[in-house]
Amino acid sequence: MVFDVPFIRPVFPSSEVLAADVTEIVQSNWFTNFGPKEQRFRTGVANYLGSDLEVVTFNNATTALVAALSQLLEARPAGGLVIVPSFTFAAGPQAIRWSGHHPLFIDIDEESLQPSLQAAHTAWDQYGTRIVGILLCNTFGIGSEDVDGWETFAADRDLPLIIDSAAGFGSVYPDGTSVGTRGDCEIFSFHATKPFAIGEGGAVATRDTGVAESLRSFSNFGFEGADGSVRAGLNGKLQEINAAIGLRQLLTIDDVVRERRQVLGRYADIFADADSGRIVRNAENSSVCFAPVLLNDSITRDPLLDGLRDSGIEARVYYGPPVHRHPTFKRDLRVGRLESTEVVSTRILCLPVFQGMAETVFQRVEALVDEHC
Repeated sequence: MVFDVPFIRPVFPSSEVLAADVTEIVQSNWFTNFGPKEQRFRTGVANYLGSDLEVVTFNNATTALVAALSQLLEARPAGGLVIVPSFTFAAGPQAIRWSGHHPLFIDIDEESLQPSLQAAHTAWDQYGTRIVGILLCNTFGIGSEDVDGWETFAADRDLPLIIDSAAGFGSVYPDGTSVGTRGDCEIFSFHATKPFAIGEGGAVATRDTGVAESLRSFSNFGFEGADGSVRAGLNGKLQEINAAIGLRQLLTIDDVVRERRQVLGRYADIFADADSGRIVRNAENSSVCFAPVLLNDSITRDPLLDGLRDSGIEARVYYGPPVHRHPTFKRDLRVGRLESTEVVSTRILCLPVFQGMAETVFQRVEALVDEHC
């Protein structure tokens, strides 16, 4: 189905600008393998996030997740349990599998929609040292309001805390610190669907130089100096053309985030006036990869979803079904019945968000909300 208001509309540098970058790359004869643009790009990302950070780039965020989990859990017994929410994208639980471990699904907080710290305590009470790590997902790219508690929980149990902030580049935590600066490391996606888009790409940010070195080695077949492969690895390197796009996008990311937050504010007003739902808490502090609305429990989502789509507005549902209901994960362990996850997955609605949205789009959304809610 073709929508006149698509869910996303990526903004990239002009073809003339990209042509100049490609010409420079061709003339340098350096297309990949940690080229000059990749080096400048990873430094630029680190500088954007804050001081004392190391950034390792990857060809995509899923590779980055596999690398981070593999390296930070390397000394843990194989087949361990990694705490992760079910209300997330499947890439995280899949990466846990690829690292040689198993997801242990926990519930979310029904108000913030972030992974429940209380559920993590329950998980530890039930499974104890079978748990080898935590994959904390910053749902919708929104920084967890409990990140301090998660860091304490992990440190008290000597558990690596890996934070999946795939949609969170440009976001800040409620305390004002940049998403990308917490836990043992944080992972970003730079996919074309993200506010900071380079086509395909990802990165890991960490303050641990040793972790950064092992991740960079992992991305290059485990090579380290003249010794050859010293650890498990694969080809996860970022190409020069994607790094070149990233360097261009760093120049505009603050303006992009500002405009996307304005879109979110318009949606917030629409649903507040209709008393039919609310923007997910703390979304205003994010880079607004998503415009997620939690509908009131008195509202049936499908008529509004269908009405939007039938009128040419591409609304989507994230994350439904939750991951623990995906066929490949049905046999994995979960903590409790995941009741909040089940409820929220039927009430969440994500609306289009991109730069340059016309006022008429908001008027159409408002009319449909009034009609169906």
